[in-house]
Amino acid sequence: MSIKQRITSAYRYIEPNLFFIGLFGSIGFPAYYFIWTYLFPQPYENLPLRLVCAFLFLPFAIKSYMPSLFSRYKEKHFVFSICFCLPFFFCYMMIRNEWTVEWIMSFMAAIFLSIIIIYDWLLILIFTTIAAFSAAVLGYMSMSNIGIGFHYSYLVVFSFSYLTGICFNYRNRIEIESKQLFSRSFSSGIAHEMRNPLGALYASQEVLLELLPETLTDDPQQHRLISNAEIHKLRDIIQDNISIINNGHSTINLLLSSIDSQKISPHSFHYLSIHDVVNNALNVYGYQQKSDRALVFFQINTDNLFFGNDILLRYVFFNLLKNSFYYKDKPNFKIIISVYSKKNETIISIKDYGKGIPSSLIKNIFTEYYTSGKKNNTGLGLSFCKKVINAFAGSIECYSTENISTTFIIRLPMITSPIIDKIQYDLMSTKKILFLGNQPQQLIDINHLAFFYNFKLHSKKTLNYDIINIDNNNYDCIIIDLTSIESNLLTKLYNHIATTTIQVIFIRHKDDVKKLILSKTHQPYLFEYNHVDELQKKLTTQIFTKKTSHNISLKTICSTKAKIMIVDDNISLRLYSGILLKNAGYDVIEADNGRTALTYLQESTVDLILMDSQMPIMSGIDATKEIRTNRQYSSHKDVPIICYSGSLDEEHREHLMHIGVTDFLLKPSSKTILLDTVHKWLND
Repeated sequence: MSIKQRITSAYRYIEPNLFFIGLFGSIGFPAYYFIWTYLFPQPYENLPLRLVCAFLFLPFAIKSYMPSLFSRYKEKHFVFSICFCLPFFFCYMMIRNEWTVEWIMSFMAAIFLSIIIIYDWLLILIFTTIAAFSAAVLGYMSMSNIGIGFHYSYLVVFSFSYLTGICFNYRNRIEIESKQLFSRSFSSGIAHEMRNPLGALYASQEVLLELLPETLTDDPQQHRLISNAEIHKLRDIIQDNISIINNGHSTINLLLSSIDSQKISPHSFHYLSIHDVVNNALNVYGYQQKSDRALVFFQINTDNLFFGNDILLRYVFFNLLKNSFYYKDKPNFKIIISVYSKKNETIISIKDYGKGIPSSLIKNIFTEYYTSGKKNNTGLGLSFCKKVINAFAGSIECYSTENISTTFIIRLPMITSPIIDKIQYDLMSTKKILFLGNQPQQLIDINHLAFFYNFKLHSKKTLNYDIINIDNNNYDCIIIDLTSIESNLLTKLYNHIATTTIQVIFIRHKDDVKKLILSKTHQPYLFEYNHVDELQKKLTTQIFTKKTSHNISLKTICSTKAKIMIVDDNISLRLYSGILLKNAGYDVIEADNGRTALTYLQESTVDLILMDSQMPIMSGIDATKEIRTNRQYSSHKDVPIICYSGSLDEEHREHLMHIGVTDFLLKPSSKTILLDTVHKWLND
C-alpha cells in the first residue's frame, strides 16, 4: 500500500471523530497557554505557535462548512496538522522548557494521541521522525544547547511508549480490518451466489429471444403452434424479465459499494423523476393479492426531479408498503401517497389507515434492530430507509395516531439547492472525461473545469483516435468537437458507446462552416458553444442525467469463421454465449474449466478465448497465467483473452491485466455487448 493510500485510509478511519478532535484542539491549545503561564508557570511559552496549532485544528471542527475546494486537500491538511500540532509542537516545547517533567508527560500524551488518531505504524514512524528532527533543529537554532535537562533514560521511556502504543493499536486495527474483510468477503460471496442463478436465468431469456422469430413465417412448410400475438407476448415477458435481472445486478453493485465504504455510496446518483420512481415502485411491488393494488392511491400535483438512486428510493417505498399492508385487514384500510412542493424541497407523504403506532414507540422506529414485534421483522428496514433518505440529503419523519393512521413524511431537496450542488461537486472529482477535438480554446476551457472540479481529463486529437481506448479507460463522459471530426468516425464512436452508460456531448459553434447533420438520436447531446459557464452547466447536467441505452442491432459478418473458446463452469452461460456467437457466424468450442481448455489448446488453435475467472479444478486466472507464460502454449501467447467475472473492481482489473487478460465482461453481458467486444478484438 502506497503512502497516499495509507493517508487516505487513516483519514477515513478517524473522520467520524474529527469534529471532537478539532473542537478540543482549537480550544485546548490557546487555553493551555494561560494554564502554563499563570496557573503553573513554565520557563518557556509561545502564544503565536499555539494559535497556529489552533488555526490548523479549527477546520476539523467546521469541516461541514468549509469551502468545496478544501475537500481536495483535506487529507494532506489532516496529516500535516496532526504531525505539526502533536509530535512537533510538544517535542519543541519540551526542548525549550529544558525537559521538565510536565513537558515530558505532555510529549508522551502527544505520542499516544498521534497513535490513536493516525493508527498506521508506518505513517507514525515517518512523520514522527520528521517532526521530532524538525523540532530539534528549530530548538538548536533558538537556544543552541538542546541537551539541558536531557537524560538518555528518556529515550527508553519514549521508545517504550511508542512501541507499546503502536502494538496495541495495530492489534486493534487488525481486528477492525478483519471484520471489514469478513463483511466484504461475506457480501461478495452472497453477490456471487446471487449472480449465478441470475446469470443462468438471464442466459435462458436471451436464448429464447434469439430463437423466437420476430413474426410468424409465411412458409406453409413450417407449422407453428403459436400465433403472432403470443410471440409478441412472450417477447415482452422476456424483455421484462431481463429488465428485472438488470435491476437486480444494479442493486448488488450498489450494496457492495455501500458495504465497502461503510455508508451509502452516492456514485450511482442521478437526476430522477419522482413520479416515475414512485409509479414504478407501485407497479412492481410484490402484492400478496391483485386486489391489494387498488388499496394504494397515488396523487401528484407537479412532478419534480430529485438527486439520488431509483433502486434505493424504490426500496424505501417497498419497506413502507410492506409495513402498511401488515394491517390491511382493518376496515376501511387504504394507503394514500401524495407528492407536493414546498419552498425548496419536495415532500412525499405516505399515509396508511392501519393500526397506527403508539406515541411512546415512534421515537425508536428508525433505530437499528428495533422491532415492534411483527413476525419476521429484523428491525433494520426503517433504519436503512433513514440512511437512504439521509444519503439523498433529505429527511424522513413519522407521525401516527394510534388505531387511526400512520404518516411518513419524506423531504427531498430540489436539485437546484446548495446541498445538492455540494454533493455533485464532490462526485465530479471521481469522474473521468475525454475531450476529442483540435480546438485549443475549447481545451483550455475544459482544463479550467477540470481544475475547478478536480476530475480527470484526457484529451486526444480525433484524427488518430482509437475507439478501443474508450473501453480501456472507463470514461464517464466524452466531449466531441463536431468541427474536428469526420461523420464516419462520429457514427462509429456513437454506435460504440450507445449501449454503455458513457455520456456524450457534441460541441458545435454557431458560425461553423462545416455542419454535420445529426439524427434525432443525437440531438439531446448537442451543445451550442458560447461560453465556458454554459459548458459547465451542460457538463454537470449531462453527467448526472441517467442515460437510457439504445438498442442497436449488431450484425457481425465473418468472411472466414473465427474460432472462439468459451471456458465457463456454468453450462447455461456456455449455452447462451455459444448460441449467440454461432448465430453471429463464429465457430465455438466449449470447456468447463481451465484444465480442459489447456488440454484442447495443446492440439488446436483458437482466435479468441472467453474465460470465466472463477471455476473448479482450474480457475480462469491460473489458466491465463499458463497460456501467457508456458512455452507449451506459445502459439496462443497473443490470443485475446476476455475475462468473464461477476465482480470487477479497479484493483481486480489491474491484477487480471497484469497476468495477461486482454479485456473484461461483467457476467452476464447482453448480446450487444458480447458481440461488440468479440468483434472489436477479432477485427483489431
